[in-house]
Amino acid sequence: MGINLGNQSPGDMPMKLRLPGPEVSGISQIEELIAKRRSVRNYKDKKLSESVISRLLWAAQGVSSETGLRTSPSAGALYPLEVHLVIGESGELEPGVYRYVPEDHTLVQEISGDIREKLSKAALSQPMIKNAPASIVISAVYARITSRYGNRGIRYTHMEAGHAAQNVYLLGMELGIGTCAVGAFKDEEVRSVLKLPANQEPLYILPLGYI
Repeated sequence: MGINLGNQSPGDMPMKLRLPGPEVSGISQIEELIAKRRSVRNYKDKKLSESVISRLLWAAQGVSSETGLRTSPSAGALYPLEVHLVIGESGELEPGVYRYVPEDHTLVQEISGDIREKLSKAALSQPMIKNAPASIVISAVYARITSRYGNRGIRYTHMEAGHAAQNVYLLGMELGIGTCAVGAFKDEEVRSVLKLPANQEPLYILPLGYI
């Protein structure tokens, strides 16, 4: 129903429509999770299980169809994102840096040892990166998408990174795990700490921990 607010006649102002409220409890779980989503910077001293890590990585970039489509929309299904897991003492995984391979849902260890403090320093010494038991780092290989879309592909890549991060936020809420999307860091230092190839541009750091 259109609503006219104030003393103005209907012709003096745009018509406003009052919408039904979102179903934030009891009916739609996804709406409830959206309502609860917040950036969280403090985490419990509780390790993440391999199962939880698996689910969060899948939410970010996992394959969700028989044809290879993934959980996050990507322009032209070109998937320019790379996802790395930085983990400390998880209890089930050795500390180090792992590259996530969506096609077969596996991790490949690229660096051994706990590098969380180094990553935190590269991110302007933000403490949640050092204190979180794990972080997901999202980077981009722009050439995968600019080869088709030109410079517009850079924008599409950034959109995709946002989609992937929001998936992590929402599934994290369901699992009782918080995150905080970090974009304030020194690109070259993050690339150096993670030993990323020269063609990979770091975009996001998502520290993960129980709320």
